Amino acid sequence: MEKAGMMNKQLIRKEIYKLKQSLPDETAAYLSRKICCRLVQTEEFQKAHCIALYYSIKGEVQTVEPIEEWCKKKKIVLPAVSGENMSFYLYTGKEHLIPGTLNIPEPVSPEMIPAENIDLFVVPGIAFDRECNRMGRGKGYYDRFLAETDKPAIGLCFGFQLKERIPTEEHDRKMTMVIAEDAIVSSHHQSHRNLHDY
Repeated sequence: MEKAGMMNKQLIRKEIYKLKQSLPDETAAYLSRKICCRLVQTEEFQKAHCIALYYSIKGEVQTVEPIEEWCKKKKIVLPAVSGENMSFYLYTGKEHLIPGTLNIPEPVSPEMIPAENIDLFVVPGIAFDRECNRMGRGKGYYDRFLAETDKPAIGLCFGFQLKERIPTEEHDRKMTMVIAEDAIVSSHHQSHRNLHDY
């Protein structure tokens, strides 16, 4: 059963990778703006003072511009990976970023922010499902970190990354909510809202 689940994960990762590669940059930017707009409207985002975000790379919901915008109004922290562990540091501007693991920009800041000081985690993923499960890159950084906190975690994804069901393991942490450009799935209310353009 476990092998079948692992195989299934590999197939999903390959499928999503192909779809990401075929997504035009302009489309990714347009959809990302819609998704981030939905994120800002959530109660979790509105109430949060300190938000853990991710610095997006190609194929992910783009957060680079929103980070610049939101850091003027809220405390924004970004992840940095060291060995098996991930920690969050205060974002103080693009000039204070260096390439880290997987060449993802990481903040150079002496101020590590503990999980208890973070009000909301905004998380990338390879795929999510309608029960708010998340599939990451397979390294488990977010799973290990989020296992230590009960703060809300919102997954951001494009519509093609939101599946009916993905394979899960015991240690996987469910998201509080998953936001795509055309759907919002919440574990709190078990609400599955499909959204249409206004």
